[in-house]
Amino acid sequence: MIKGTTKEIMFKAGIAIYAMSAFAFLSELTGEITGYYLFSASWVVHEIVAIVTLFGFISGGLLIWRSHSLYLQRHDEIKRHLRMAQGEFFQMLNLQFDRWGLSVAERDVALLTVKGLSVKEIADLRKTSEGTIKSQNNSIYKKANVKSRTQLLGAVIEELLFEDDEL
Repeated sequence: MIKGTTKEIMFKAGIAIYAMSAFAFLSELTGEITGYYLFSASWVVHEIVAIVTLFGFISGGLLIWRSHSLYLQRHDEIKRHLRMAQGEFFQMLNLQFDRWGLSVAERDVALLTVKGLSVKEIADLRKTSEGTIKSQNNSIYKKANVKSRTQLLGAVIEELLFEDDEL
């Protein structure tokens, strides 16, 4: 039994057909050049092999092309779903920031903190001092009822994962 999706089967079949055609082509070419053929047959058989090889290259190429097109379609679909999920995530994150009553500056700092940036990196990005960022982080922690950046991340994840419980 062949395992895999239609795309995988098409791709593997295309590669197999293409490889067999390449082998047939090379064996015929070697015979033409050296006079030593892989099998002895009349010129008609060799011509038929050449025609079958041509069709093998064409059909193998088409199967590979089609499976590649299907992979690209799936890739685009996944990217579209990921963009939608990212939008939903940021909406839920902003809703949580609203619940905590964070100011605009605190939201920026909280987002960068949740993303894993250090105090220095956040200060550099926001063109402010590390002390300001630490102060904003302390305010965020107090409003979120946590004591550290790890707990803040945990609170964000918990609120996002268990959102349905509150509905």
